[in-house]
Amino acid sequence: MSDAKLPLIHKAPVEGLTVHVARTGISIGDAAWLDRLSDGRIGVYARVRQPFLGLIPRLRPALLGHLGPLAEEIVSPSLAHGDPLRVRIIDLMPEHLSNGFPPEVYISVWGDPRHLQPILQAVLPEPDPEPAPRGPVPTPRLA
Repeated sequence: MSDAKLPLIHKAPVEGLTVHVARTGISIGDAAWLDRLSDGRIGVYARVRQPFLGLIPRLRPALLGHLGPLAEEIVSPSLAHGDPLRVRIIDLMPEHLSNGFPPEVYISVWGDPRHLQPILQAVLPEPDPEPAPRGPVPTPRLA
């Protein structure tokens, strides 16, 4: 079987941020990883900058936040089977640039799609059965 990874989630927000995004030193393209939290949710972890005694730079793994319910449903089977996932930070908005809104961090998840379940069928809207007529609509004539 091929080891090629396909996108499982193109862009998902990290909810419940537990860090100050501007002070962590994370940037777009940094690697992250997913792991189960004690309450059953899926946590997003990354290596963040935490200086020792305020002077000596060091990187430490830290919990950034957790995935939302829909993203968690998509990734859960892959985590349960132990599939290797490629998680990257693809977008972020630190506190000093958020203009009064909360900070944001977004990730993408790539992996083997063989364990995906057809959960999105219930979420996607059904297509219209009959397209609307195009052009002018004829008006009935009275005799």
